[in-house]
Parts: sequence; structure tokens; C-alpha cells
Amino acid sequence: MQNEEIIRLFQRLGLTEYESKTLNALIKVKEAKAPELSRLAEVPKTRVYDVLEKLMERNLVIEMQGRPKRYRANEIEKIFDMLIDERRKELNELAQAVEKAKKVIQANKIEDAKVSRVLRVKDIHDLAKIIAQELQTAKDSVIGFAEILPKHTTLRRAFQELKAKNVDIKLLHPKADELAELAKHGVDIKKADHGLEAYIVDGKKLIISLSDLKKEQGEYSFAIWHGAPIIEPLKRHFEQHWSK
Repeated sequence: MQNEEIIRLFQRLGLTEYESKTLNALIKVKEAKAPELSRLAEVPKTRVYDVLEKLMERNLVIEMQGRPKRYRANEIEKIFDMLIDERRKELNELAQAVEKAKKVIQANKIEDAKVSRVLRVKDIHDLAKIIAQELQTAKDSVIGFAEILPKHTTLRRAFQELKAKNVDIKLLHPKADELAELAKHGVDIKKADHGLEAYIVDGKKLIISLSDLKKEQGEYSFAIWHGAPIIEPLKRHFEQHWSK
């Protein structure tokens, strides 16, 4: 391994550039005074003492008694073991912080998920992505007046993932044969001309397009409503089509 590679390795293990250069130089000469290390490591004299202090605090360098002071690197095995242990500790602490953050974010998402709102996007692909995300909250069932969006891979994948979780999915579509791939994954599909793009999740949440998705537009509006009065009539309308 080249000299530069060792210095980069020390940096990856959490040392600064000057700390890495100083430690590497000291390992090679075994023992030296600060001015010598400054020259060998190409670290400014005004910085080398501070660098050595920090390396000693981490037990990577040992200060020898006497005047002038001399410094010696710890055993190479111990140096790497200590640096690796430090990184492990940092990663463990980071992992714990991430888990806490996930819980906080999830709690905020749950609260946010109960808020009804009307949204707009410029790209129909983004609309498909957002609806796919909203469908992922389903625990028991999804019924859908599907027309345009199931053509998008993101939404098809969402349906497949929901079926893998044993969510019951029923879709009405003008051309049921276009969704043959979804049918293979257990999605129930029936042919129906309905002119809607709407999905009801667990009988409580409605995701409905407010724009005509058959026409290219500058932006597309859609609504996410929770417990809205329109949900029950839509469910009955769905059942009427489904029972035909």
C-alpha cells in the first residue's frame, strides 16, 4: 500500500489530513521531535503541536519524557484497533439516532395522513407515484375506479406489493385485458366504463383525480379525503358496477 493510500485510510477512519500525515510519518520513523515531524509530514510548525496533542488524547501517540519532547507512535495493531472501535461506536450511535428519527418521522406521517387536502402536480408520472404511496397505507382493502394510472409501472408495482401483504384489491377498468398482468398477481378486475380515477383505501380514505387524465394538461389536481361523505356513495356506485 502506497504512502498516500495509508494517509487516505487514516482519514477514512476519522483522522484529519494533518493528523493522518503526522501519524503516518511518526509510524515510519518510530520516534521524533515535533519540528522533525513537521518537516517529514509536511505539516506547518504552527499546527504540529496541536495535532500531536489530539493524537495523544486518542492514545495514538505517546509523549516521551525529556527535553526537547519526543513522540512515539503507539503499536500499529493498537492504532488500527482503536480507530476501528471508534468508528464502530460512532456507527452504533448513528444507527440508534436513525431508529429514533424513523419513529419520529413515522409518527408525523401518521398524523399528516389524517389531513384531507387537494394537491397539484405538473407531471402525470408524479401523480401516479403519489397515489402509489397513498395506497401503501392499505391494511385490508383497496377498491378502485381505474382508467389511466394503472398503465404506470409505479402504480402496478404498488398493487403487486399490496397483494403480497394479502390486501384485497378490486379494480374497475374499461379494458380489463390491459391489466392481465395484475390479474396474475391476484388483483380482481372487472370491465366497466366509469370515467373516474379514484381509489378507496380500507373504506375510509379516498384518493381521487379532479382532472381529466385522458387529456394532457399543464397540471393535474387530485384530492386525498379522509372519512368524506362522498366515500359511501362512491362505494355503492362501485358495488353496482361490480355486481353487473
